Amino acid sequence: MPRLGGTAWLPFAHARLSTVNLILWTAALTARFAAVHSQQAQYTVVTTNFGKLRGLKTPLPNEILGPVEQYLGIPYASPPTGERRFQPPEPPTSWPGIRNATQFAAVCPQYLEDRFLLNDMLPVWFTANLDTVVTYVQDQKEDCLYLNVYVPTEDGANSKTQGPDISSNDDDEDEDIHDENGLKPVMVYIHGGSYMEGTGNMIDGSILASYGNVIVVTINYRLGILGFLSTGDQAAKGNYGLLDQIQALRWIKENIQAFKGDPKRVTIFGSGAGASCVSLLTLSHYSEDLFQKAIIQSGTALSSWAVNYQPAKYTRMLAEKVGCNMLDTSDLVECLQNKNYKELIEQNITPAKYHIAFGPVIDGDVIPDDPQILMEQGEFLNYDIMLGVNQGEGFKFVDGIVDSEDGVSANDFDFAVSDFVDHLYGYPEGKDTLRETIKFMYTDWADKENPETRRKTLVALFTDHQWVAPAVATADLHAQYGSPTYFYAFYHHCQSDMKPSWADSAHGDEVPYVFGIP
Repeated sequence: MPRLGGTAWLPFAHARLSTVNLILWTAALTARFAAVHSQQAQYTVVTTNFGKLRGLKTPLPNEILGPVEQYLGIPYASPPTGERRFQPPEPPTSWPGIRNATQFAAVCPQYLEDRFLLNDMLPVWFTANLDTVVTYVQDQKEDCLYLNVYVPTEDGANSKTQGPDISSNDDDEDEDIHDENGLKPVMVYIHGGSYMEGTGNMIDGSILASYGNVIVVTINYRLGILGFLSTGDQAAKGNYGLLDQIQALRWIKENIQAFKGDPKRVTIFGSGAGASCVSLLTLSHYSEDLFQKAIIQSGTALSSWAVNYQPAKYTRMLAEKVGCNMLDTSDLVECLQNKNYKELIEQNITPAKYHIAFGPVIDGDVIPDDPQILMEQGEFLNYDIMLGVNQGEGFKFVDGIVDSEDGVSANDFDFAVSDFVDHLYGYPEGKDTLRETIKFMYTDWADKENPETRRKTLVALFTDHQWVAPAVATADLHAQYGSPTYFYAFYHHCQSDMKPSWADSAHGDEVPYVFGIP
């Protein structure tokens, strides 16, 4: 049975939910380490299809973890500016000499104004540390299609070649994950952020690369209006952010061997909106032969917020705000292309609750049909898939609706359920029955007067609807065809001042553990 860090991952067909400890590395690593001092710097050079890159060999602050070569700010596409705005990405141009790849590139434009954020869909560590997060996204440009590569320079803790002291930590089922050519597997992280915020620069892949003996790649892709605006016709088809991810994967396939990576062993993974992107990429013909495995953390293409089913509506709302509301959509798009990007991203376009204003759309091309239909047709069967959820994903939904510090009163419970039904179901028929059914199913009848119990079941309601049900449905459809399918549940209680003590593992809580920086 395959193992990760000594922990068993059960095939979905054998176990619907298995409690899994995702802690890859915690001892003595409680903070994100800073860049090495100049006197420690050792520069390395690799040759890609577009030119030479100078990276930085970086020692890690632990005797077990070997050094990592970091190649930062690598262009994987041409700048999507001017007439390229609202267009698919194009390959990058070559460069002469040696390009310096020791600093992060600019991030894709985003507006981190607290009142504009879809807080319920963002991790606690993101919204509670907004002042810190902002420091990672201060340098913004439309020219933002860059990726970062983290390459282990020694056999990691998961390799038998490390020696008996390390390999003895795991059992005999572990295998050296090198192949006969010395190429390492590749993990490509697609960041989340409700399709509106975030950057791959914020996630340091060094510890995961060194400990896991894998090459880790993080990417930036176009976000929000610039990444997903769609008129619903040929004028602006949308899905530019997804196409950016596909272009990054294409670049990786063609160039990762220069970093001693195996283009035939690529795993894509992401959390939240990043997970739904991963899920959507498994359904797109554009992704064929670009990766082999997918890890989908807390979000799938079946989540209510994964796909925008009313793109033209929100595009018109934006156009009205910036004086581009032409009847002809081609004229409208041309007008938007001529606007300063800051004017566009600073507009407050509020989506319906539990949905998105700018995100992936069914364009008949990149996403040819409704994800449910594509899954039923078996479009994602070529990939091994692992899916998972956190125990308390719905924490922020409850925290944002009712005062839950001392539990939830009966009146607040009824209000929250009614608000949930009203915003998710547009048809008035049967709403009363639906409300009563949900209240019945999510009442702990053995302890129904306890406000803390009501709070717990209310969190479970949002967790089940927004994350668990879509993940289980996706896993079911994938497993029905006999494709390798794995499922995990993250139950670790993350102690933090950023959320109350009663909160279980919330949305996004697993991410720092995956990257070894909890």
